[in-house]
Amino acid sequence: MNITDLKYAGILSTRLDRFSIKSYSPYRANMRCPICGDSQKSKIKARGWILEKENNAIYYCHNCGASHGMRNFLRTVDNSLYNEYIIDTALEKGEKRKIFEKKEEQVKPLDKLQMKAPNFRKKGSPLLKIKKISQLDFSHKGKIYVQNRQIPASKQYKLYYAPKFNEWVNSIIPEKLPVRENDRARLIMPFIDKQGNLFGFNARAFRDDELRYITIMIDENMPKVFGLDDVDFTKTYYVAEGPIDSLFLSNAVAMAGADGNASGLENTENAVFIFDNEPRNKEIVARMEKCLDKGYKVCIWPKNVLQKDINDVILSGVTQASLELIIDNNTFSGLEGKLQLTYWRKC
Repeated sequence: MNITDLKYAGILSTRLDRFSIKSYSPYRANMRCPICGDSQKSKIKARGWILEKENNAIYYCHNCGASHGMRNFLRTVDNSLYNEYIIDTALEKGEKRKIFEKKEEQVKPLDKLQMKAPNFRKKGSPLLKIKKISQLDFSHKGKIYVQNRQIPASKQYKLYYAPKFNEWVNSIIPEKLPVRENDRARLIMPFIDKQGNLFGFNARAFRDDELRYITIMIDENMPKVFGLDDVDFTKTYYVAEGPIDSLFLSNAVAMAGADGNASGLENTENAVFIFDNEPRNKEIVARMEKCLDKGYKVCIWPKNVLQKDINDVILSGVTQASLELIIDNNTFSGLEGKLQLTYWRKC
C-alpha cells in the first residue's frame, strides 16, 4: 500500500474503536464503523474495514455500506486529518503549488473522533504556572524523559513539567509540603473533570532517589481518577494501573492506587481493569480477585507477554493497536476469570 495511506491507517489505529490489523500484505484492518457506529446492541461487533486495493487504501462497512477511498474517509470522520492528508499527498507527488490556494470545504468531524485537547488551562488554574510537556524544547530533560518512554505525541498535552514541585504545590495548597532548598522537578499528570476543572494530580519523580509517585488532591470529594476529561464511558474503556500506562490506550482512565475501587467510574459493565503483569505479587492478585468478585472484567496477561506493565510492552516494540488486541483477547470475568487468574498466578 502506498506510504501515505499506510501512514494514515496507522494514525487511525489509535483513534478507532476495536481497530485490529489482520494482515499487512495485502493490508487488511478491521474496526467498528465510525460512520454508522456499528451495532448498538453489541459493543464487540466490528464491521468496518480498511483494505488495500491497487496499492491504495479503501474503506468499506458491511453494516451501513459506506465505501470511500482514504481521502474521502478521512474527510468524513476527521477533517483535521483530512487536511494533513491533502498536504502529504501533494508533497508525495512533488507538487510545488500552494496547498491551500483552494479552500477545501470544511466538514465537521464526528464527535467520536474529535481529538482536540480539552481546554483545562482555565483562568486562574494552577496549571498556568507551569508548562505542558508539549511546549518544552526537545533537549529539555522533561521532554527527553517522555520521549524515552515513547508516550504518544498526541497525548503529551495531558502532561506538565513543574520545575520546583514543592513550591508549585504550596502555591495551590499553602504549607502542604516542606520548603526545600533543592526543590526538584516532577512530571505532573493532572486530574481533570469533564468541565475542565483541576481537582488533583499525580506527580512522578525524575530521579530514582526520591519517592517515585505522589498523589495530591485539591478536592477530596473527587475520585482519584486520571482521564475523566476525555474518556467515553458509553463504550469499552480501559482502567489502567497508572496515568502513564493509560496514555497508550485509546479510551482509558487510571485509578490512583489501583485497588479495584470503581469510585468515579460510570457504566462499569464497559470497563476492563488492567493490572501490572506480576503474577507473584500477592497485592496485585488480591486486587484482581476483588474486581472479579464485583463482576468486573479483568485483563489477565497471556504467558507470552513477559513485560511488567503496559509501558514496557510498548517499549518492547508492540504497537498500540496490537496491545489493545492482546488485552481484548485476554479479558475475562466471572468464573472464567477466576479460573484464568488461578492459572496466571502460577506462572
